[in-house]
Amino acid sequence: MALGALIWLLRILDLVIVGYVTLFFLINLRFVLVSYRRIRHELTAELVRPASLSERDAFLPVVSLLVPAYNEEVTIVESLKSQLRLRYPAYEIVICNDGSKDRTVEVLLSAYPFVPAVLERASGLDTAEVRGMWECRTGLPENVKRMVLIDKENGGKADALNAATSVAAGEFVTSMDADSLLVPDALLLAVRKVMESPDDTVAVGVQVGLSNGSIIREGEVKELALPTSLIGKLQIVEYMRSFAKGRTALSEDNAVLILSGVFALIRRDVLFEVGGFLTRHVRSRICIEYCTEGAHTVCEDMEIVVRLHRYLLDKGRPGRIVCLPFAVTWTEAPENYRDLGKQRARWYRGLWEVMSYHRAMLFRPQFRQIGLFAMPYQLVFEALAPPTECVGYLLLVLTSIFGALSGKALLAFMGLAMAMNFCLSTLSIVLCTFSARPGRGHAGTASLVPYPRARDAIVLLFVGVLSNLGYRQYLVFWQLRGLYDFLKGKKGWDKFGRKGFAPAAPAAQRA
Repeated sequence: MALGALIWLLRILDLVIVGYVTLFFLINLRFVLVSYRRIRHELTAELVRPASLSERDAFLPVVSLLVPAYNEEVTIVESLKSQLRLRYPAYEIVICNDGSKDRTVEVLLSAYPFVPAVLERASGLDTAEVRGMWECRTGLPENVKRMVLIDKENGGKADALNAATSVAAGEFVTSMDADSLLVPDALLLAVRKVMESPDDTVAVGVQVGLSNGSIIREGEVKELALPTSLIGKLQIVEYMRSFAKGRTALSEDNAVLILSGVFALIRRDVLFEVGGFLTRHVRSRICIEYCTEGAHTVCEDMEIVVRLHRYLLDKGRPGRIVCLPFAVTWTEAPENYRDLGKQRARWYRGLWEVMSYHRAMLFRPQFRQIGLFAMPYQLVFEALAPPTECVGYLLLVLTSIFGALSGKALLAFMGLAMAMNFCLSTLSIVLCTFSARPGRGHAGTASLVPYPRARDAIVLLFVGVLSNLGYRQYLVFWQLRGLYDFLKGKKGWDKFGRKGFAPAAPAAQRA
């Protein structure tokens, strides 16, 4: 009798897992359909009226690019080259060295004509001690008003962003990484979305592309190509699923909870209202009320978006947070499995930190689409996904041992799960690589990630199949380690080393 009860329990749990996987698939299938409509609209709009037409528009707001840097001597100058080449009427660059242990400051001082400066800092954003400031106003493109370099004690990326925000002069600021490359129209594309609804839009994010394998010269992606390593290709498929499918669709419902820290545009006045990025140094009332005093996280890009939503809904104020589908920024992904695992453990730990700080929003009608859908979705299908997947594997073993299901039923279930995952990967790759046409009277085509060779898309489709066989399980292992670190209260960053952007290869070598 006990064995019979166990078999029935296993069958019920198997059905729960099947229901969980099916519900995840159906929700994400809706994401694909919503994203397709938005992506097609955005690509067509860009073909009909390119953002570059606003390059001389004097009415666009001034933007401050915030560049937090920690041990970035390898990539910082190349990244700045891409930022100095942006097509935008007026912007400034504020670099904050966050106590680097390498020669980041020395490299910058030798590359640009910085001079020591005493700059006034806006009150309200406390940070770790600032050791020095420099300013550069010569030798810059006409539309770049100035470059500022801040050197401070180490306090984390969020602390560096707050220090940069405190001296920024722009109406909008960007959170970004020192190792990222921006396409020339990055700011024009982001600000265009602001200008469509200037009173409501408080933040704009973008899709992030991986530069691994591509040819970089003078801070610009000259030739888009896939990396030679399997680990690089696997991450490209992951990024496509996350950005093109997930965030684009959630953005349509004003329910996106994370704008990648690689590049996000935020209204500076609202950023001050909510207390800046979360660090142990921040003493604002909103941060203490929402997250408790001294709270900090390694997932500052998600936390600030959730806090913006919470603040605006608390106050009953209109406000949209938008994620554009365009890949306007490129970054370098880890090329070895240990660095990848440490990165994903940190991201997963950060997810739990943010969910913990803002758990009061869960299932609360007051927080509308965030409390009733976005936060529950993150909890059930992101935060709880790795433990649930492990339970699923364990159930497969127990079901097989005790004969609760036939061998054919077990294989059918495994095949169904893999097919659903492959379907979502395939649709995400198609979303990123399909070419939109504007219709009669207009020439040209456009795609989100324009790989020049059709075989690149075919390779990624094959990689989407392989992601089920070992790669997912490897990430789950590290995510569970991240959960363990969260429960222990770990706060470290575990930054991985950069190889640097690949320079252009000689013509003979590329032939």
